[in-house]
Amino acid sequence: MMTPDTPANPADPANPAGSASPTGPASSASPATPASRAHEKCTEMSATHPHLTADGVAAVATAAAEHWRAIALSTDAADREAAEDAVRTLYAQSLPGSDPEIIWCRSPLEAARLILAADGRYGAPVRDRVRDQVWAAGRAELADRFGPREFGRVWQAACGTLTPLLSSLITRTSTAVEDQAADNAERIALRIALTHAVHGQFDAAWLPLYEAAGMACGLGRMARAAGWWWPFENAVLLTERPLVLRLDDQGRLHHGAGPALAYPDGFALHSWRGTPLTAEFGARLAATTPELIRAEENAEQRRMMVEHYTPERFLKESGAQPVQHDETGKLWRIEMPGDESIVMVEVVNSSPEPDGTFNVYFLRVPPQTRTAKEGVAWTFGLTEDEYRPMKQT
Repeated sequence: MMTPDTPANPADPANPAGSASPTGPASSASPATPASRAHEKCTEMSATHPHLTADGVAAVATAAAEHWRAIALSTDAADREAAEDAVRTLYAQSLPGSDPEIIWCRSPLEAARLILAADGRYGAPVRDRVRDQVWAAGRAELADRFGPREFGRVWQAACGTLTPLLSSLITRTSTAVEDQAADNAERIALRIALTHAVHGQFDAAWLPLYEAAGMACGLGRMARAAGWWWPFENAVLLTERPLVLRLDDQGRLHHGAGPALAYPDGFALHSWRGTPLTAEFGARLAATTPELIRAEENAEQRRMMVEHYTPERFLKESGAQPVQHDETGKLWRIEMPGDESIVMVEVVNSSPEPDGTFNVYFLRVPPQTRTAKEGVAWTFGLTEDEYRPMKQT
């Protein structure tokens, strides 16, 4: 994590390792380049705040955080008119006189495959001129304006929350595209094609800072309008946003009833708590039954199935019986061949609901638990002998 005392050199979120891409180092930008001229124009035309202090920029960017998170995770259809208009503006600034063909794709996979099939027909990739040099010029200006340490602090405040999430989504999507390769040669070709992509809505990690500083350019408009896109000399490939994008409460791709990330052409990622799943297991997870849980030989996958089905439901529908009960509740146990037993304590809330009923809860406890009281005590970090409640609530 960057702190105010750390010299600022934040990596490009689209290139987390900080290494140079085949199109050239992202950190090199000359004041004479078209991208730099575009950067200057965007600063002049911006309706935001190009002269704010470091604290002011951080405050504006932080205030826009939820707006940009919504953009990053949007599953709305792409705004094709706005995206195509942004492309024309970016090309007019960075590659004057060019008139690229605009091609819409349903997913990053479809776009990457089209690039391979085109075999150079789209011309040279121009991500460095359209996106990377603009990014680097903005970073250099902000570091010069605020000083390295203040820039590090502002970067962390404005970009620190979304950067890990979106870097992870970019990496997972790229890996899933590569995994569709028929052989190693195609995998390498797809990997190279992916290095030329601009990530559209997934660029929302760093755009709040640039817009707050008055450097929105057309890249912010692209992020609001579409998903991934590929700029070439003669063509631009634009992709739709995903139809489905589901995360758990820790920001990990997660869904038990279908893909966690899915595009209109069927390209999809299955995931449970951030763990990648095959499409075949994803389908079985969505159709989990007690019989399928017991038949699953892979212990890790069986645990995922139990968690998705919920342990208490699995206990009830498996014909399990309480093995012990006391004043705190009932202890349930079900043996799992080749894995640890599922042990739970059934407890009743001592406070009635407005309708006079009492809620029942199941608490997962360690497999070696012998009594309900020991299990309840464990949930409080106590031993059975130490657990002596004065009053139950």
